[in-house]
Amino acid sequence: MCPGRCARCIGTALVPLALISMGAGGFLLFPNGQTEYLMDANITEQALFLPGLWGSGIMVILAALSMQAAAANWCCCFCRSPRIKMFISVTWSTLAIIGSSTCFGASTLGLVNGPFCLFNTTLSNKTQVQLWGYPFVNRNMRASSENYLRNHSLWTMCEKPQNIVLWNIILFSTLMFVSSLEVLLCSMQLINGLVGCIVGRC
Repeated sequence: MCPGRCARCIGTALVPLALISMGAGGFLLFPNGQTEYLMDANITEQALFLPGLWGSGIMVILAALSMQAAAANWCCCFCRSPRIKMFISVTWSTLAIIGSSTCFGASTLGLVNGPFCLFNTTLSNKTQVQLWGYPFVNRNMRASSENYLRNHSLWTMCEKPQNIVLWNIILFSTLMFVSSLEVLLCSMQLINGLVGCIVGRC
C-alpha cells in the first residue's frame, strides 16, 4: 500500500477513536450523569486533568486531519507538496503519540488509585467520620495492598457518588484501551509518513 492510501486509512480509523476518548473523558466529570459533584469539585483528580479530551481526543483529531490532507490533493496550510504534507503529518503524529501516552498514563493512575468519593473512616481518637478522598489509597499515597479491582466487596466503601467505582473502572479502562490503539496507529503513520517524505504519496 502506498503512503498516501495508508495515511488516509489510519486517519479515518483515528477519528472514531478520538471521539470515543472525548466522550469517556467527558462522562468521567459527571458520575451517573449528575453535575453536583463537578460543581463541588468532588471528582477524581485524573478525570479533572481531562486527558481524554485533549490528549487522545483533540490532538489525535488534528493528527487525523493532517493525515487526510497528506493523502489528498487539497491544500493543507497553503502547502501543495506531498512530501511536505507527509512531514506535517509526521509532526502531528508525534504530538498525538505524546498526547495519547499521557492519557494512557493518567488513566492507569486513575484506575490504580481508585475514585474520589465519600467514605467512612475512623480517626485516631476512635471517632467515625465521613470524608471525601481516595479510600483505596493509603497515607503514603501508594495503592493499598488489598486491591479493590479484585475485591468487589470493597466497592461499598464509596457511599457517594453511587456506583462511582464501576463508573471509573469502565471509563478509565476505555481510555486506556483507546489511547493504546491510538499510539499504535500514530506510530504506524510515523513510519509511513517518513517513507512518504522520501517517495511522496505513492
